[in-house]
Amino acid sequence: MGILYEGLIDAAMRRYNVPQWLRPYIYKYAKKSNVDTIKQAIGFINVRRRKGELTKKHVILPNGTKFEIDAVVHILNQFYYGISKTGEIAKAWSTDASTALVPELASHFREIAAARQKHAKALRNMMDGLGGKIYEPTTEIKEVFDKVKLIDEPIKRALALDIIIRDAYSRPFGFIFYKVFYPVSPEFMRSLGKVFSIKSSSDAWIEEFISDRLRNGQITAEDIMELSRELLKLIYVSIDSEIHLAKKAGIEPEANLLRDISIAYPLHTLQGMGVGIDINYEMKKIVNDR
Repeated sequence: MGILYEGLIDAAMRRYNVPQWLRPYIYKYAKKSNVDTIKQAIGFINVRRRKGELTKKHVILPNGTKFEIDAVVHILNQFYYGISKTGEIAKAWSTDASTALVPELASHFREIAAARQKHAKALRNMMDGLGGKIYEPTTEIKEVFDKVKLIDEPIKRALALDIIIRDAYSRPFGFIFYKVFYPVSPEFMRSLGKVFSIKSSSDAWIEEFISDRLRNGQITAEDIMELSRELLKLIYVSIDSEIHLAKKAGIEPEANLLRDISIAYPLHTLQGMGVGIDINYEMKKIVNDR
């Protein structure tokens, strides 16, 4: 990979505060791409004042990528299901006997439930504006949340909802989705800013909450990794099943990059929380053993 490629990538990473640990994944993508392709990828977040175009048949993003409206509605439905289900699960957990033993966590789950209800309403309004309807999610994404719903230990619940789901879906895919669709539909996307933000006020608290339990032996690194592997395998499949839409839009390499990052992101967060893991080994295990 030449100096020009490296310069483009490094400049984009600095401009958008991209974590340095993402560099190997981005470089791997860049080695398979030409300069124009890299510029297109950067264009997903470097939208400046370009607004894109929204019609009854298609959406043209600010960087020129075109999606059929049916594909956009399909993706919105998956987001809607995930956000709605997160709220439902958090609400149920906030009132059950297991979580009641950890009052601060019960309060945290109540906050999540209330916020996700508002976010789901905003997404529904956006789909109404596009002329789309709410329908059943894919089997693959449903399996992710069916698995999460069955978790019964409070600390593992926090791990699943606040670390794994957040870092695998909201941070890589949700953030890009928010950035590129905001200029197209700001009236709807404005209310979704917090759910797709890279950092929120509760992130540090929940990470410290789990780290403290790890240090005190209330949960082991083995327990954390067992649950993480189980969920991330399902998450990988749920994302991989949608790659055909990206291929149709001419952005398959970018989608594959985000898919890989979505698995790596929670692993890097866990490592930063004190869970000793070999991320490359875990990535290969999750992808190959699914």
